[in-house]
Amino acid sequence: MLLSHPETRLVDHLTNVKNIGLDVFDNKKELKFFCPHDEIRNTLETVLFYHDIGKATIFFQDYLKASIEKRQCEHKQDLINHSLISALITSHIVKVKTGNEFLSALAFVVVRKHHGDLENFNEMLTTRKKDILQKQFLTLKLNEFPELKSLSFKDLWDELEEILWIEIDSKIENYFLLNFIFSILTYSDKTEVIFGKLKYSQLPKDIAGYVDNYKKNKFNNDNCLSSLNRIRNNIYEESIRSINKVYRSGKIYSLNVPTGSGKTLAALNLAFKLLEKEKSLKRVIYALPFTSIVDQTEDVIKDIFKINNTNVEDFLIVHHHLAEIKIKYNEDYIEKDKAQFLIENWDKPLILTTFWQLFYTLISNKNSQLRKFHNIANSVIILDEVQTIPYKYWNLTKEIFKNLIDMFNCRVIFLTATMPLIFQEEETLPLISKDRRNEYFSLFSRYKLNVLKENNAIARFSLDCLYEIAKKDVKQNADKSFLFVFNTINSSLIFYDKLKKEFCGKDLVYLSTNILPIKRKERIKEIKNNPSNKIVVSTQLVEAGVDIDLDIVYRDFAPLDSIVQSAGRCNRSNNKKKGRVVLFKIKNEKGKFDHNYIYEGLSLTETENLFLSRSYFKESELLIIINEYYEKIKQNSSQDDSLKILESIKNLDYKEIQNKFKLIDEIPSFLMFFEINNEASNLLKYFKSIFSISDKFDRKAEFLKIKSKFYQYVLSVRYSINTINYTSFEEIGNFKIVERDFVQDIYDYETGLKKELSNFI
Repeated sequence: MLLSHPETRLVDHLTNVKNIGLDVFDNKKELKFFCPHDEIRNTLETVLFYHDIGKATIFFQDYLKASIEKRQCEHKQDLINHSLISALITSHIVKVKTGNEFLSALAFVVVRKHHGDLENFNEMLTTRKKDILQKQFLTLKLNEFPELKSLSFKDLWDELEEILWIEIDSKIENYFLLNFIFSILTYSDKTEVIFGKLKYSQLPKDIAGYVDNYKKNKFNNDNCLSSLNRIRNNIYEESIRSINKVYRSGKIYSLNVPTGSGKTLAALNLAFKLLEKEKSLKRVIYALPFTSIVDQTEDVIKDIFKINNTNVEDFLIVHHHLAEIKIKYNEDYIEKDKAQFLIENWDKPLILTTFWQLFYTLISNKNSQLRKFHNIANSVIILDEVQTIPYKYWNLTKEIFKNLIDMFNCRVIFLTATMPLIFQEEETLPLISKDRRNEYFSLFSRYKLNVLKENNAIARFSLDCLYEIAKKDVKQNADKSFLFVFNTINSSLIFYDKLKKEFCGKDLVYLSTNILPIKRKERIKEIKNNPSNKIVVSTQLVEAGVDIDLDIVYRDFAPLDSIVQSAGRCNRSNNKKKGRVVLFKIKNEKGKFDHNYIYEGLSLTETENLFLSRSYFKESELLIIINEYYEKIKQNSSQDDSLKILESIKNLDYKEIQNKFKLIDEIPSFLMFFEINNEASNLLKYFKSIFSISDKFDRKAEFLKIKSKFYQYVLSVRYSINTINYTSFEEIGNFKIVERDFVQDIYDYETGLKKELSNFI
């Protein structure tokens, strides 16, 4: 009897994987590939059933038997490996079934790499292991697979050599098809081994009314009838009317409305309404740029489901690197590696995630990321705060999402107060008409943006000069709350220290990535719940989506969209007199501008040009200014990065894709865990106990149980010439451990990581 795994028959494993994968495929509706549907299904069926046929060699069976008996196997690893010989056989069967050489080549690379990451297509087709393959082929035990007994190795090898010379069209459709089949195979294979077969949940049949019910219960009282809430409600209602009219006319929608105008509720409502109208749509994927605003959106979603008397855990997956590794499956709660597997698969119908997770599922060569690629089909995708996508990737984003829509039957909703020109205006369907959008922006008059000037240019201040201006302002407005947003941690720390000495009686709060995540959350919550008399000093982490509301905002120079996002924290609820935003430039002691450490040149240049002729702007004027800004960016920016990545995508050069696409610039850093309280002590004790477990997979599984809480006490510290000697700290796994007795030496409970260890940015 042939085995695939201990106690699992090979033929049973292959049959189960085939059934899981075909079930996935057959439940994907309205997919449009360039190959006939039956050819793709035949290819997939063959890939699924024969992906592990190489395990039928005597070499693999001996290896498996030795591992069961806990003894050393005598065969060399090349002879034990099963993927390459499986790929050779699978490729031949696909060619016989379909007559399609490209599908035959695709089957070869998908099966060959189903335990690893994808490489450049031609490299994956090439092998010099003819002798190894022949030895493996000659030892195949095929009694349970009689249909393969007539195969000859010569024919298989000759076909592989022919495949090497096929001409493959350079087109993005090939990339989507290869990823799709690779995704279903890797998903089905691992699902069968871990769970056998999964049961899928669907959103409640009445989901289209969930947000409506939530609004009625949450806001239907006299206290909610403020002018701002009336505007929010008008936007909500108009977007519903629009989607009812245009949902058959296109698949890309934009909701371009001011900051704080209720985009989250409106977008969720639109997505749920689309599911009701288009029965082929099965999933909502809500993506945001930062984990901090993922947490806020999760709270809103949970509240919506709670008010509708529905257990959100039956439907929602929250996926980012700090998310809790725990998930409800059927009636049980699953933790550790099984939970991580389910979360990474995106098998539930409501996904809340980050841009990083979404974009690296779409643009990647990684097995673990591509495994959920197929689950993007038939989805409504909400991209919130879309302005944070780097403009060098606008063209790439456009092409990827156009193909998602055309091939995978997706709908996309772009959300932002500052809509970048990723798509031409005629390529999207605005859910708020242009006239009404202008009207809504004109109604928002919560603040005035003052540009501090000298010699007709934006004023350039040292921190000392800025402090003198700010000190006078704070004293003159003793009843107001203030927010100071800096571009670098170093400037924020120096400024905070100056304020602390002068205003010891005021309620000062410091925020930056220098502060441990658990303390950051506490401080943001404190500011939100009680903003009165607060002076907050922060870096740009408060920009997108952080729901705080202060009277006066000072902002160091930045690209216009960042300035607008920071300004969105000023008089956010429109419950006070008009707020004030103050713009300036900080020049450090080295004579360099802080903004040049963070932002790229073009966005800064175009922002400065907009501010040359004016000393102030009203919030109501921002729509015109933002449109002008993005027009200039589009005209003058280079899309070379997008074009190079798209070329690699079309040519199936997966290693090049991985090397070229960097959504977030990677800066060398290390992780430090801080034992600052009793909870941290308990986590650290458990963490240390994990390393007494000999098996690395069991260690990882145990760590997943505490990962979410553990990372609340972790900082990512960038290497710099100012970094003090950290080698003295104990290192466990990937973490430098700062135990309780040493915390005060390098971590200040008020301002976080001490300056000597800070990266200054």
